[in-house]
Amino acid sequence: MIGLVIAGIQKGGVVVRRENRPAAFTLVELLVVIAIIGVLVALLLPAVQAARESARRSHCMNSLKQQGLAFHNYEGAHGGFPPRRHRPSPHQGWGPYLLAYMEQQPLGEQYDTEQDFYAPDNQPYIQVPLPVFVCPTAPPSRYVDIIDQDGTETGARGAAGDYFVPNSVDAYWWPEAQRAAAADTAHSAALRDNQIQPLRKITDGLSHTLLVGEFAGRPDHWILGEQQPTNDGLKWANWWGPWASYNSTIYKTFSADGRTPGGPCTVNCNNNWGLYAFHPGGAHILLCDGSVQMVTDTLDRDVFAGLVTKAGSEIIADSDLH
Repeated sequence: MIGLVIAGIQKGGVVVRRENRPAAFTLVELLVVIAIIGVLVALLLPAVQAARESARRSHCMNSLKQQGLAFHNYEGAHGGFPPRRHRPSPHQGWGPYLLAYMEQQPLGEQYDTEQDFYAPDNQPYIQVPLPVFVCPTAPPSRYVDIIDQDGTETGARGAAGDYFVPNSVDAYWWPEAQRAAAADTAHSAALRDNQIQPLRKITDGLSHTLLVGEFAGRPDHWILGEQQPTNDGLKWANWWGPWASYNSTIYKTFSADGRTPGGPCTVNCNNNWGLYAFHPGGAHILLCDGSVQMVTDTLDRDVFAGLVTKAGSEIIADSDLH
């Protein structure tokens, strides 16, 4: 029983009363406890953050796997992968062609691929944020006020997408003929404009050819993990980025500081061109066979460029992708 206990002790005929009180922390003890809790939190926080990042990576990989399944289901129905983009009109990206094959049938049925993706009839649909097109490690709740390639405001707004397909690759260090072939947007990459791409055209092998890569953070401009003060240096910041837009680009390498195209940096350098993710140390890619890999930010530039070209006969070992 907690309370005031009075005990009587007889000493020489005098009754001495003694009060027994509950023990209490001293100030020093309290400070020690707080310090211990602080140390434990400091020790546990990295583990918690690592667990969260692991979960986000798994989510991101799963999104790319769903896209891979959708590409192959589309191929089964149409005899090839969907167009990379449709231009000049109607302006369409590759994402809308996959909707019916990734458990987005109602959206796919209502979306009109015969009109520009930013057309008024499509406006209600491109504003729908689709988790399959967004990496959870990237900043959340991003929308793009769409301006077309001529710089004209369309009045449309689209939910962002974090995955891009390649148009080509600028392998500036390769011999001129090889570099020119890799830069050919009509024939270099896995997908092509305005037409379905038969898988037989991907002669470098489905498991060694890039289909989709992380290209995250738009419409904001990011360099080596740092958000830039403005988006002035970002190519078509309000055209590329919505999941329904073209979302295709020339893949480039960058200088070590991530600011100048042409250099040793291949992954997570600059979200202006090429692979960019918010995962520490690397980014995910979807290969044409439907497999997903995490490539590190030390990815060799020859492997980087060889992955983009579908028929360049570059030799890529499985170990190069890890």
